[in-house]
Amino acid sequence: MADDEQRVGRVDLARQQAEIDRIRTVKSALPAAERKVTTRAVAHIVADTRIEARLGRFTVQSDEPPDRGGDDTAPSPLQFLMAAVAF
Repeated sequence: MADDEQRVGRVDLARQQAEIDRIRTVKSALPAAERKVTTRAVAHIVADTRIEARLGRFTVQSDEPPDRGGDDTAPSPLQFLMAAVAF
């Protein structure tokens, strides 16, 4: 792809990079103690193998397949891990 060609798709990579650069500039101007960014996830067992987790403003659930004692109502924790690695 030539440098002057734009990537076609729903993701505006230039806009994302500009936002990352903006945040870095803002954070770099702060004292070291104030540069921290905290990401938090809280999970709890709903029933048996079904787990619900809060990730910021989002809620996700996981469950195991029947052969591992679950009801297969949501992706398994391993499937979430595989998806996270893919990101």
